[in-house]
Amino acid sequence: MAQFAIIGLGRFGVTIAETLVKKGAEVIAIDNDEKKVEEVRAFVTNSVCLDSTDEQALRAIDIGNVDAVVIAIGENIEVSVLTAAILRKIGVGKILAKVDSELHARILTIMGVQRTIFPEQYVGREIANLLISQHVFTYTEISKEHSVVEISVPSFFIGKSLKDLNVRNKYNISIIAIKSTKPTVDELGNNILLEDTNVLPSADDVLHQSDRIIIIGKNNDVDALVKIAEKRKVQE
Repeated sequence: MAQFAIIGLGRFGVTIAETLVKKGAEVIAIDNDEKKVEEVRAFVTNSVCLDSTDEQALRAIDIGNVDAVVIAIGENIEVSVLTAAILRKIGVGKILAKVDSELHARILTIMGVQRTIFPEQYVGREIANLLISQHVFTYTEISKEHSVVEISVPSFFIGKSLKDLNVRNKYNISIIAIKSTKPTVDELGNNILLEDTNVLPSADDVLHQSDRIIIIGKNNDVDALVKIAEKRKVQE
């Protein structure tokens, strides 16, 4: 079972925690405010009141073994940066961080934070969906019930045409674009990969292993397809 730590229990952090729990993940919720910790205790796996700039306190809860950590304390740049530095030192493999400015984002990126998040561009539910699956690259909710999601091509889709897949009837989703990369040579003679996006592909278009597809559908149907893809990947 996937395990994540959320540091900072404001509205953004709590929304991520709630969504991850609903999707079956284990969540460690962390804040230095005991009241906020108490408010989430009933639904998370573990809730801890500690100072995230205290390396020993973080080591004590075994944070180095989680799948990813979200630093949801973007309003305090100093604490955010120190927390990221400590998590890197401990050996956390994947770190995402809320940021409030381009400077904040650049500093964290230089430090090795894999993804910086501007809250006005993402909502907590979208971040949770990116965390929960290795197949998902972007996840955008366009309403309370529908999402547009970019995913890697599921293994059981490879080599098949959209007509053969019949995803509208089988999975209740629609493929609205196919993103592929093609080797080419630039004007300097360098070998490069050129990304091409096939918007509104035809029924005869065939999916390849390196492709990504952009799908649209109800949240439950999108999540169901992603789960099937994850399960098949584990079995292969």
